[in-house]
Amino acid sequence: MKNAIIVAVLLVLTIAAPYVLRPKENAEIVSGKEAERLVIISPHNESIRAEFAIGFARHMQEAHGREVYIDWRQPGGTSEIAMFIKSEYENAFENHWKQKIGQPFSTVVRTAFSNGKLELPADSIGYNFDSIGYNALSRDEREIFARQMFLDSDVGIGIDLFFGGGAYDFIKQASAGAVVAEDVSGQYGPAALARQRPDWFSNAVMPDLVSGEPFRDSEYRWVGTVLSAFGICYNTDVVARLGVEPLDEWSDLADPRLAGQIALVDPTKSGSATKAYEMLIQQTIQEQLQSMQMQARSADLIEADAIKYGWDEAMRLILKISGNGRYFTNDATKTPTDVASGESAAGMCIDFYGRTYNEVKKKADGSSRIVFIMPKAGTSISPDPIAMLRGAPNPELAHKFIEFTLSEAGQKLWNFRPGTPGGPLRTALRRPPIRKDFYTAENLQYMTDADVNPYELSEGFTYRFAWTGAAFSSLRFIIRCTCVDTHIEQRRAWHALIEAGMPAEALAEYEDVSRISYANVMGGIRKTLKSKDKIQEVALARELSGHFREKYRRVIELCEEAGE
Repeated sequence: MKNAIIVAVLLVLTIAAPYVLRPKENAEIVSGKEAERLVIISPHNESIRAEFAIGFARHMQEAHGREVYIDWRQPGGTSEIAMFIKSEYENAFENHWKQKIGQPFSTVVRTAFSNGKLELPADSIGYNFDSIGYNALSRDEREIFARQMFLDSDVGIGIDLFFGGGAYDFIKQASAGAVVAEDVSGQYGPAALARQRPDWFSNAVMPDLVSGEPFRDSEYRWVGTVLSAFGICYNTDVVARLGVEPLDEWSDLADPRLAGQIALVDPTKSGSATKAYEMLIQQTIQEQLQSMQMQARSADLIEADAIKYGWDEAMRLILKISGNGRYFTNDATKTPTDVASGESAAGMCIDFYGRTYNEVKKKADGSSRIVFIMPKAGTSISPDPIAMLRGAPNPELAHKFIEFTLSEAGQKLWNFRPGTPGGPLRTALRRPPIRKDFYTAENLQYMTDADVNPYELSEGFTYRFAWTGAAFSSLRFIIRCTCVDTHIEQRRAWHALIEAGMPAEALAEYEDVSRISYANVMGGIRKTLKSKDKIQEVALARELSGHFREKYRRVIELCEEAGE
């Protein structure tokens, strides 16, 4: 009996502790019975969510006398969020369709309603007809009808905002119609904010394009709020022991001395990981282009060859970096965590993950064993956007939050030191603000990264969508097949190469990337993935993985033969 009482008391304490020990600021946010709720889905980490929840609640109390709290939803990273949003809108529109039309939610309707590639004619089909009229429509007309009906609707999924992630993910959501420029009243949303604050969206404050990256949607269905770059984080103690310091180029991660020491993220689980690989490819193509420009040929031919050969060289580099990989994780935050603990020497990561751990591991003298490096001319700067979802339950409050993130008060949270005027309460977020006019002498004195001006660092690198943008999804797929699914075999082959002294024939076999050449990726592979035929996709994945498993087996055989 006594033991049962003790267990019961401990259970009560366990449940109550988070509420009893909750910081006063958070308690104030959620304590009011009349507090307004804003629902946000986001891949942002806990520190960002907490600081923006506190900051926005204070802003609304001080500026508007309103008590609000944020109901965060986090089903996973951007890939998981994209799947969640797609599924939720499909279910919501199915209910809407059946109620309004009284027709089955057919495969045609299910596929067409979110298909951003459907071209809608100026004289769209109306909705006033009986079931006989609908049945008389052709397949193409039914697709157009379903798509137009969704875009004209206010169908919602109970979530107000999508906050954080890469521009690529927001471009896809805008194309599908999940995010909107403004609500049905035309009063709230990014487009309405642009009309109210046109100076915020000028070239002097937030250009629409920087280093080739879009900073906002042309129709204002999404806008950037903060900037990101990609690079290398490494542990100075470990790389010094291995004799490979410093690591300041993507190619440094392929050094054989780093075998088993590189922390990598599965690009099919992380948009930021895919973007880092894309930056590596873009830089390699750019270097090829520069080396070929002295040839007396037309610029178009030179660029075409630079893309072809640069892509192949980048694929070889990715195979070597993956060969050095310790693992592929589904969680992008695991890379800097393991680097910080010394479990891995280095990894590819987004800037704020690297800078956050640099901050956490700082010593009293200001030094840190965790270093984050943006490879020179090896990355663009890109935005982390925000967007209002179709059918947002509270569009007015969503509008206020978007406005707050772009205001000076919101921008301070991204990079001011904790405790400074307007800065975060507990945690330095180490993110570069998107507003160009924020980088003033007055603000720099309070910033954690006063020496980091992303607009200056991005000079010398221009992201060219025409080179790799259309291959973004294909890139995820081929890295999964050639590196992630085959990582055990790949590591064995790479280690065999190192131990054998890199025999020429075996190395040539390892570096043979003809199966994933630019022509093959942009041709058959991309075509299969675009078809959305899962049976064909699985068959292709099996074939491609099998091809590379056999390649890695052959590499090991050639290494053994070279050692005889």
